[in-house]
Amino acid sequence: MAEALNLLTVLAAPRLYARWCTQAPPEELRTALQSRMAALAAFCAGAWGSPDAERFRSAAPKVQTLAESLAGAPPGRLMDSGWNAQARECLGALGIPTPPGGWEAFEGWSASSE
Repeated sequence: MAEALNLLTVLAAPRLYARWCTQAPPEELRTALQSRMAALAAFCAGAWGSPDAERFRSAAPKVQTLAESLAGAPPGRLMDSGWNAQARECLGALGIPTPPGGWEAFEGWSASSE
C-alpha cells in the first residue's frame, strides 16, 4: 500500500506529477495509477484489526471515487481535471496533512519530515 499512497501524493502535487509523467510511456503510467488506486480502495474498504482501520474505511469512498475516475478516463490521458483535488481529499481522509506551502508547491517529503 505504500506505493499506492506514494502515487496518491504524486497525483496531489502538480510538480511531482509532471516529473513522474516523464518516467515511462503514458499507458504504463496510467496502468500503474489505475491498479494502485483500485488496490488502495479495496484495502481501505476492507481495513480491520488496527487502530487506523476506521480511518481507512471512512476514506474508502473517496479513494473508490478517484479509482473510478482514473478507470473511466479516455485511453492515453494522464491527467484529468479534478484528479489533483480528488487525490488531496483522499490524502486528507487518510490523515495525511497538506504539506507546508501547500500541494501546488510540494516537491517531496524531506528525510526529516518522514
